Amino acid sequence: MRFTKPQLRNSSDDALIPLINVVFLMLIFFMIAGQIRPPEALSIDPPNSRQGRLIAPERILLLMDGQGRVALDGKVVPASLLGERLAAKLATVRETSDQDGAKTDIGITLKADAAVTQGQLRALLDQLRALGVERLRVLSQQAAN
Repeated sequence: MRFTKPQLRNSSDDALIPLINVVFLMLIFFMIAGQIRPPEALSIDPPNSRQGRLIAPERILLLMDGQGRVALDGKVVPASLLGERLAAKLATVRETSDQDGAKTDIGITLKADAAVTQGQLRALLDQLRALGVERLRVLSQQAAN
């Protein structure tokens, strides 16, 4: 009895397997290395600081760009409506903190561009003071040594 060797089919699919593996590895890499959070409403380059420490941001984050535009909750807010929207946001945060039983002062984190003028910042601070904000954190980036 004579056995014949089975002939191996030359499949073009065999050449695609390494390519598929590489594509899936690249997909996993970009999913892990990519940013998950949405982009900020305003393009901001915060000022540099040689001192400071890492802190968790407050529940309310304000963004202020070099032209003095302010964003709250990821949306640019006109200056005429800023006080009203901030008051509503502060009331909402106070209600949720009262329900949690945590009696803490509500603070705001401000991420301002380095090009913001003193006058623009002063106007915003006056609005915050009028709304009863007692604690404000200003974010900066670590300066290169």
